[in-house]
Amino acid sequence: MHHMMEKAAAIWSKETGIDRNPADQVEVKRPDDQRNRYLSKDELRRLMKVLDDKLYRRGTKAINRTFLRLRLIVLTALTTGMRVGEIFALTWSDILYDESLIAVRSKLKGGRCRYVPLTPELAAEFRRFPVVLGEDWVLPPKRAAKGDRRRVEGSFRTLLDLAKINDFRFHDLRHTFASWYMMNGGDLYELAKILGHSNIKMTERYAKLARHHIARTGRARRARCGPCSGHRPGTLSQATDEWTLFDVSLLCPESNLMKAGYR
Repeated sequence: MHHMMEKAAAIWSKETGIDRNPADQVEVKRPDDQRNRYLSKDELRRLMKVLDDKLYRRGTKAINRTFLRLRLIVLTALTTGMRVGEIFALTWSDILYDESLIAVRSKLKGGRCRYVPLTPELAAEFRRFPVVLGEDWVLPPKRAAKGDRRRVEGSFRTLLDLAKINDFRFHDLRHTFASWYMMNGGDLYELAKILGHSNIKMTERYAKLARHHIARTGRARRARCGPCSGHRPGTLSQATDEWTLFDVSLLCPESNLMKAGYR
């Protein structure tokens, strides 16, 4: 719309006397990137349960296509940190199964292509998702949509209501990925590359989560592994129990990161 108004102002400036784009006066509401809201372990479980429960229409074996589509969008955002516009821009050729990667070619920020890890779980979701004949897009616009407009707000809000998750937006799935990535021991510089941040300062907001989580983990281990706990301090199983609050293979697939060449 902004581009169309820019063209109109340039073509009819003499006739109308308008020499600038009127759309410049409209304040665009953008996602608040300074929010630190991310899903907890319990909220993640509730979200996944609703996604599973709503996969079929009630009382039938028929697939609920709206929630099937939403399921793929949510899982992609949750396990890759991709923006919603980048997810909608995906084509089937961007899903690199053999390399366990997704090519993110959307030119939303910076205009550069990047690669994000494709976990086995997410690859299975893409393989099961129906292909629309004659369409390159993984998620083409619905038939009733105007132009190529694609949105998730309504159905995503329904999903959150069913999962009893409050004060959460779709963009916060990106924060959830980044937050759990760092809490699972991820590297800040690798995270910046995955998220497509051009400046490491944009990613540094997540560094404190790693520090706080390490400190909290240490306190919990000392409490459990003291002289009267019956456990040997510092055992691998104890450390593993603490660090794996959420499936580390889902949000921090280190083997796939190495394949991506993030060094």
